[in-house]
Amino acid sequence: MSNGLIERWHRSLKAAIKCYTTNNWVEVLPLILLGFRSSWKEDLNATPDEMVYGETLRIPGQFFADENTRNTTECEFVSNLRERMRSLRPTQTSNHSVHSPFVEKHLYSTPSVFVRNDAVRKPLQPPYDGPFPVIERNEKFFKIKIRGKDTNVSVDRLKAAFIAGEKSHTESTAN
Repeated sequence: MSNGLIERWHRSLKAAIKCYTTNNWVEVLPLILLGFRSSWKEDLNATPDEMVYGETLRIPGQFFADENTRNTTECEFVSNLRERMRSLRPTQTSNHSVHSPFVEKHLYSTPSVFVRNDAVRKPLQPPYDGPFPVIERNEKFFKIKIRGKDTNVSVDRLKAAFIAGEKSHTESTAN
């Protein structure tokens, strides 16, 4: 139930089994699996058997070789496979657990901010309190004046307040 990829594959497998008019699905399973293993996958630009064995499987219709088909010896195949394996390099991993919060671009320039109230609210209660004047700015928190007290608040809880007649922080430092 938690593995969607295998669930989708099982759905495809069941649909393929239903295409045959036999009650003994074990008889048709090898042919169905051969079809899955030799079918072209757009996202891989290869077939699953090419990914595993390094070349395509010969399906029953291909046992009669063309004159133009190049026959490679087993030694060539093994040496090519070894060369490919030597050239493989692991892909760079990424860390998805690092969360970088969204911070408004105007947050560092407005003289006043709103503070998000994280308590349980009534249905029509506004999510933000304020506006409150900014005393000091740091990268991760701002010191703001709330009801006469200087309070440090994380930038994750702040929203820029635009009040008519107030100059922004960048305008006041430019003058």
